[in-house]
Amino acid sequence: MDSAVYRDRDLLKIGAAWLDDSQPFASATVISIWGSAPREVGAFMLVDGDGQFLGSVSGGCVENAVVESAQASMRAGEARLVEFGVSDDDVLSIGLACGGQIQVLIEPSVGSERHWIDYAYQAVHDRNVSTLLRELDLTDLDRPVVGSEWLQASHADFGRKTGLDIDHSVFLQTFRPERRAIIIGGVHIAQALVTGLQSLEFDVLVVDPREVWANAERFPTCRIINKWPDDALTDIGIDSETAIIALTHDPKFDDPALLLALNSPAFYVGALGGTKSANSRRLRLLENGLTDHEIDRLQSPVGLSIGAKGPSEITVSILAGLISTYRSKR
Repeated sequence: MDSAVYRDRDLLKIGAAWLDDSQPFASATVISIWGSAPREVGAFMLVDGDGQFLGSVSGGCVENAVVESAQASMRAGEARLVEFGVSDDDVLSIGLACGGQIQVLIEPSVGSERHWIDYAYQAVHDRNVSTLLRELDLTDLDRPVVGSEWLQASHADFGRKTGLDIDHSVFLQTFRPERRAIIIGGVHIAQALVTGLQSLEFDVLVVDPREVWANAERFPTCRIINKWPDDALTDIGIDSETAIIALTHDPKFDDPALLLALNSPAFYVGALGGTKSANSRRLRLLENGLTDHEIDRLQSPVGLSIGAKGPSEITVSILAGLISTYRSKR
């Protein structure tokens, strides 16, 4: 199978469907990396009963060996831990050519009450964050999982970054909904921005009540909502995986959206405009009840200061700002 086209959310959906169809499979999750391993902690792949796989744990270096271990895990009905890297005897045949090292936790769908993928998929589908805590014994490669639980939102570790704790006895894996960007205003810059956001796998929505600006001919690849921004945002709902970018320069469109966005969990809120318009906007937002602290969240002028000119360069600056803000909070 061509594993390169499958994103994590695709794998969650496929795995949940396999569970519903009682189709045996195993998941293989990267729980630790060292050196130049090509996939990050939390990356996972699925292996079915025929040895076909979706996704990747190493970019191709050790997938064949992981498939063999996954099939053995399915036959035994037990989780297992496999390690690959520069210290392995088999490094020349199955090790990481790039010189890194990874540990991969394999968990079969058979032999357990319900595989973790079912809960993770439902949470992501409902745009909720979820965190799975596994207690591990990494000295027992054939039975590494001592116990597991889904954390409540009140738990201190809920929503924490995926990874092992300091003594490697607990592995936390946090699943987040698809990142979403809501663009206010179907203006010229928005067309380039939609393309850039989609290249980063954002779900993109364009909100503008003016159908002459926001229509399928101008924006053929994303969802269009022809409503006033405050009504649209209320209907959509704003969560912590949402970015809101106002581009119209028109207070009657931008300001209602920003009033909602700056009082929401959105991870990024930005507005197009120079310093003069940003100062005028701040005064209007203060008059409408926002505090200085709330307004300080607003990225305006939107994007990183790289001297960008024209829609394409402005898109680059906005995307860079989005990524920087998102990663700083994860």
